[in-house]
Amino acid sequence: MEQNTKKRLFLIFAELSKAAARKKIYAQKAAQEGRKDVAHFLRAAAESETIQVRRIFNNMKGQIDKSPDYLTTIFEQEVTSMIEVYEDYIQEAKGQEPPPVITALSQLLQSELIIASFYSSENKDLSIGRDDHYFVCPFCGCLMEGEPPEQCPVCGADRKTFREVA
Repeated sequence: MEQNTKKRLFLIFAELSKAAARKKIYAQKAAQEGRKDVAHFLRAAAESETIQVRRIFNNMKGQIDKSPDYLTTIFEQEVTSMIEVYEDYIQEAKGQEPPPVITALSQLLQSELIIASFYSSENKDLSIGRDDHYFVCPFCGCLMEGEPPEQCPVCGADRKTFREVA
C-alpha cells in the first residue's frame, strides 16, 4: 500500500472515530434536553460512522493488528499508550493548567488504570467473570464489574449515576 494511502486511511480512521464518539456525546445531550428525535438521529449517525470506521479498519491491512492476539494489541499497546499519554500530560500540565484540568486528567488516568487491571499480561487474556454486568461512571469513565459501588472510587460519583453497559 502506498505511503500516501496509508496516511489518508489513518487520518480517515481517526476522524471518523472522533466523529462517532462526538455524536454519541451529543445524542446524550439532546436526550437530556428532551429532543428524542435529535438524540435518535445522532445515535443512528454514530452507528453509521462506526460501520465506516470498521470498513476503513478492514482496509488497513498490516497497519492494525487483526490477529487473534488483539487483546495483546489493545492492552499492551493501546491502553499502555493511553496511560503514558495521561501521565506525561499531567506532568507537563502541572503549574500550567488550572486545577480542574489536572483533576480531570488524573481521574481519566485512574479510569484507564482500572481498565488495564482486567488484563493479565502473563496469560495474555482478560480476568473477567462470564458475561458479567459492567457499569461505567458517566463522569470519569470508571469501569466496574458486577455491581456499581456506593461511590465511584475515582471521582466520588453516587452509585445511581453509573450506567450499565448492555
